[in-house]
Amino acid sequence: MKTFQMKPLLFVLLLLGPIRSFAQDISRAAAVEDLQFLLVNIERYNPALAGYHPEFNALANQVIEEVDGESYSIFSFFTQVSQLCALANEGHFALGTWEDAVHKGILDDSFPFLPIRVKYCAGNLHVWRDYSGSQQFEPGDKILSINGMTTEAIMDALLAVTPSDGFIQSYAYRQIEATFPFSYFFYIDQSETFDIGYAGEDGVEKRASVQALTWSEQAANLKKYQPEEPESSPDGPDGFYDLVYEDDRAQLTLPSFDFRRVQKFEVKSEKMYKTIFSELQARQVKHLIVDLRDNTGGRNEFADDMVPFILKPSRESSYLKKTYSWEGKERIYKMPKASKLAFQGTIYVLVNGKTFSAGSSLARYLKEYGGAIVIGTETGTRYEGFAGGSTETITLPNSQIEIGIPRYLIAYPPSELQNTRNQGLWPDHSIRYSFEDMAEGRDLHLEKARSLIGQLGGQ
Repeated sequence: MKTFQMKPLLFVLLLLGPIRSFAQDISRAAAVEDLQFLLVNIERYNPALAGYHPEFNALANQVIEEVDGESYSIFSFFTQVSQLCALANEGHFALGTWEDAVHKGILDDSFPFLPIRVKYCAGNLHVWRDYSGSQQFEPGDKILSINGMTTEAIMDALLAVTPSDGFIQSYAYRQIEATFPFSYFFYIDQSETFDIGYAGEDGVEKRASVQALTWSEQAANLKKYQPEEPESSPDGPDGFYDLVYEDDRAQLTLPSFDFRRVQKFEVKSEKMYKTIFSELQARQVKHLIVDLRDNTGGRNEFADDMVPFILKPSRESSYLKKTYSWEGKERIYKMPKASKLAFQGTIYVLVNGKTFSAGSSLARYLKEYGGAIVIGTETGTRYEGFAGGSTETITLPNSQIEIGIPRYLIAYPPSELQNTRNQGLWPDHSIRYSFEDMAEGRDLHLEKARSLIGQLGGQ
C-alpha cells in the first residue's frame, strides 16, 4: 500500500538540501496556479481516477494548500508537481522534458550531480558504478546516508514523487534505481559535494566525500575507469525478438513493444506470432518460456494478438478488454478464437517490476488464457486495468513544464485467478536477487523455470 502518499508535502520539502543559485525561482502565486491547472487536467483526462483513486482530489488539494512562502526554486516546485502526479496512482505520466528549466542543465553540462549509479535490493541501496574522479567505492558497497539523510528517508521521498499504478512499489523502485542520480538531484539535493556514509563488504561503516560532476565529466570517468560492457540485442528475425531452442523447450524474449522499435524493424504483430508459433508447433516444443522482464510496453496489439496462439479453450472469456476514453467513449474488444497454431504445452512467463503497460498486459493474458506459470516479482501495472493507451500533453502556464497525462482506461474482465485491487500480477514463484546475484550475472528467473521444467519431466 502506498502509505508514503499520505505523508504531507512538507515532509518532502524539509528533506531538500540547500538550493544552489543556478535554479530559477517561481512565485507562490504562480506555483499555486500551475498546480491547480495540473489538478484540473488530471481529473479531466484520466478516466481511471474515479474507480481506482476517488481520494485524489482531497489529497491533491492538500498538496496545494501546503504551498507556502514567497517563492520556490524550480526544483522544489517540480517536487510538488511530481507528487501531485504520483497521487493519481497511475504510472503512465510523463514528468517534464529534457528541454525544460528542471532538466535541460543535465544535457548541457550546467548541472553537476551525484556520480554514482545504484542497485536497490532487499531494502538496501548498493553502489553499482562509481563515476566519480576519486573512485572510492567498490561495487556492492551499501549506501547508508547522503548528506546526513538516511537511505530509507531518501527512498521514501523519491517514492512520494514517482508515479506508479495503484499500490505497486516494484515498478517505482525500478524507476528510482534506473534514474537515481537524476532523481536525487531534482528532488533531494543540488549540493556541490556529497558526504556519503557507507559500509563495505566487512560491514564497517565509513565516510567519503564525493564531488558533483557534470554528465560529460562522468562519461569521461566511465571511459577511464570502467570496462566496456558488451551490448546485447535480440537475435530473432530483424532483431525484434529472440527465440532459442533447447531440446523440447524454447525461450521467447520480447524486450519491448515500443512504437519506435516496431517502426524500425517493420514488424506486424499477427504475422510475427504466426511465424513464431508455426515454428514452435513444427519443432514439437513442450515447454515455452516467455521472457517479459523489463518490457515496459508500447503497442498494445503485441499483447492482444498473441492471445489466439496461447488460448486454451477452457479459458475463454466473454470479452478480451474494454477501453474508456477521457471523453467517455467505450469500446469492447471481442475475445478471439484459438488459432490452429495455439501452443499446447506448458508456458512459463518471466516478469519483474518493469514488466509494465502492454508488457504486463501480455503477462496477464499468458496467465489468464494460457495457464502460464508466473516467475519473478509483482509486475508494474494494475492487474484489473490501468490508464494508458495515449497521453494528453499539457503545459503548465507559468513554469512551462510539460506533463503527459494518461487518457484511456483499459479494463479487463473480472478474474477468478487473481482477485486483487490496485496490485500488479502476482508471481506463482517469487524471485529475489541479492547484490551478489546481480554482480555475478545470475539469472534466477531462468534457473527457476528450468528447475520447474525438470520437475515436470522436461528434457
